[in-house]
Amino acid sequence: MLRLVLSIIGGVVIAFAIVILGDMLSQTLAASAGPPPTDMNDRAAMQTYVAGLPTVVFIAMLATWTAAALAGAAFAARFARRGVWPGWVAAALFLCATAANLFLIPHPVWMAVAGVVLVVAAGWFGARIGSTGAPHTA
Repeated sequence: MLRLVLSIIGGVVIAFAIVILGDMLSQTLAASAGPPPTDMNDRAAMQTYVAGLPTVVFIAMLATWTAAALAGAAFAARFARRGVWPGWVAAALFLCATAANLFLIPHPVWMAVAGVVLVVAAGWFGARIGSTGAPHTA
């Protein structure tokens, strides 16, 4: 049971570590749009800032979210050694965090839709990859 819990926690930690690295890249790409608002709770200022970001920033974020969901789910499934479902749990937790991000920070609609679809698909695929060849225990 401890291995199962640690595998899911580890998968989520790996996913967030990848997102942090991807955010650093995105911030570098976003530098041309100017500094972000000082008050992140000012929704209007955030919408204006996000609207001025180049498309490459959104693509980089989507790639990061996809890689994070894939890696986190694969790790959880592989380490737990209980089939695909621990990977799905890790991916579902990451999807909840992604949804919160999309809710709290205004994003283009196309990115919100693509983000949810890509995280779900990558989580499913990552769990399948992680469970392939791993010894299954009860």
